[in-house]
Amino acid sequence: MKGTVRTLSNALSLLRILLAIPITFSLLLDTPDGRAVAIVLILAAGITDFLDGYVAREKGEITEMGKILDPVADKIAVGAVALVLALQGRVPVWFLAAILVRDGLILAGGYYLSRKTSLVLQSNMLGKWTAGALALTLLAAIFDPLLTGAVQVILIGVSSSMIAASSVSYALRFFSALPGTPARRE
Repeated sequence: MKGTVRTLSNALSLLRILLAIPITFSLLLDTPDGRAVAIVLILAAGITDFLDGYVAREKGEITEMGKILDPVADKIAVGAVALVLALQGRVPVWFLAAILVRDGLILAGGYYLSRKTSLVLQSNMLGKWTAGALALTLLAAIFDPLLTGAVQVILIGVSSSMIAASSVSYALRFFSALPGTPARRE
């Protein structure tokens, strides 16, 4: 199914991208009701994230487009939520910067690889765990606008460590996939 674009799994990834809009608007309201709506929508986005991968594997719908859409949807959703929370002072600006820099480099590297080698690397397990840790950290910041102390330090510390580790992991995969590198056989 490599050439197919119209699949249920790709539609679920697109839905996750679209959910970023009402999630962002709900958070920008900065009210208890707005945060509650955002949390419900984020949980719905999380379900689509699980389902798109499950459906793709079970129905044989793993496509090149899906390999791109799934991580892009994650990055848009996480980036939008982190941006609003940083603007509201719920997460540190440096944390937002770390997320955006990592995700920007992953997207740029993926684009470069696809143009130079026609290779589309799938997200790896460390990247998926990092997205989960980020989601937990951001959800905690939405639940408790005054998230302070040890809980915030632990969640942001774990997420930051995972951002660093996954950045190294993706960089190693990127460089090993480049033409002419010893790890790549052409």
